[in-house]
Amino acid sequence: MNEIQALAFDKTITDIYYLVSILFLLFLPIGTIISIYGLSRPRHSTSTIVMLFMSLPVIILSTYLFGWAFHFTFSSGPGITGNFQNISHAVPWSELMAPNLKSSTLNLVIFFIFSWSIVVILGAASIERIKFGAFIILSILLGSVFWPIASAWSWTIKSWMVEIFGYHDAYGAGAIHAVLGGFTLGVLTQLKHRVIKFTNQQQSRSIVPSNPLMLLLGRIFMTLGLIGILLAANFPILEIKNTEGIFFETANVYGAPISLSGSIYNFMLALSGGLLMSYIISKGDLYWMFSGGIIGIVSISAGCDYYFPLQSFLISLVTTFIVYKSYHWLEEKFKFDDAIGAISIHGFAGFWGLLIAGIVLWGYPSSTNPEFVSINPFGQFAGAIILFWILGFVPGYLTAKILNFFNLLRISETTEIAGKDVMSLRNHYFQEQDIQNAEKAIVKAQITNENE
Repeated sequence: MNEIQALAFDKTITDIYYLVSILFLLFLPIGTIISIYGLSRPRHSTSTIVMLFMSLPVIILSTYLFGWAFHFTFSSGPGITGNFQNISHAVPWSELMAPNLKSSTLNLVIFFIFSWSIVVILGAASIERIKFGAFIILSILLGSVFWPIASAWSWTIKSWMVEIFGYHDAYGAGAIHAVLGGFTLGVLTQLKHRVIKFTNQQQSRSIVPSNPLMLLLGRIFMTLGLIGILLAANFPILEIKNTEGIFFETANVYGAPISLSGSIYNFMLALSGGLLMSYIISKGDLYWMFSGGIIGIVSISAGCDYYFPLQSFLISLVTTFIVYKSYHWLEEKFKFDDAIGAISIHGFAGFWGLLIAGIVLWGYPSSTNPEFVSINPFGQFAGAIILFWILGFVPGYLTAKILNFFNLLRISETTEIAGKDVMSLRNHYFQEQDIQNAEKAIVKAQITNENE
């Protein structure tokens, strides 16, 4: 039996630990933006960067006003509403949201970055055709409503899915990646593909990255950002006593003591498995080779804290193969145009990772509470369905459908072909012309005065 207690200097060490986690986490949204800059065509690239970056202040504000409160409201099961027991801790006027010795707003900062990362990947999947206003609306719903609910239901010590289903998801395979993938699937169902993506015979065109170096750099940054998720999803630093001795380690989001170094080692093996499989199956394609590393990491995120290293490697190999085939099947069969691969690389990898964890870890404790159901295939399957379809696909599909009905979802075909940047430059041209005309009028007036 493990006896766990926090160290006397736990507050200082924890703050330093989370600051390092924040540094790594920032690589995820920044890397996504850099990747999409390398993928998007030049006449759209600047507008895309502006759109993705402008989601940051929107998400910070919406999460502060109600997203953080949603997370606390739904986080104490077994009821799906959580009985609103902890909402007073997270409303904007709470003293715990202010800078005082009792507050721990670093957790809120981490939550901001999680939310921003999710909505940036959503925006990256729908580049070159979504309207700015529609993206902001979808970002608020995903980043400050449905992702907080998903994390509360499945990714806290008191989550009802853990208690009733025996659900286990150490590093957000469901709470982050499956929800994101499902929501993106719902949005792209209504948004449709770029006009140039498919030929008249409905065959897919390969849109060559405009800047392969930026794509490569962005994918490397995204991989570092996933390591940030691993660091941020732990509770450091704990003194754990058991029959084997005394250990100074961390605990997962469910309060179970784990080996941080072991989890990182599993991440490294999953990264290598994804890279190897994607390199082989894509025949060295730059985009897919580095995407495979991300798939590998996402695929073992659900059970990374318990897996044996060889299991992580094998799971990443199998999942990367499945996800690669799934991406092309979606594209060929249903004509989806997912620029960053959010549906497959994040959604499908997270979904399959949850199911595999239910089989491999069958019978393992889902949390430290002995009354909670143990990990089992049904619990993982039920959790994956809820997160991907109910909290992901359904709200994404319905919101996009409403926006599309009012013609608020997609830019015009003319703007898409000409490019958002070109349209912006046209406005700058007219402004510059106005300035030049005004200057000419001033000069002409001065010459006239001098002649007189």
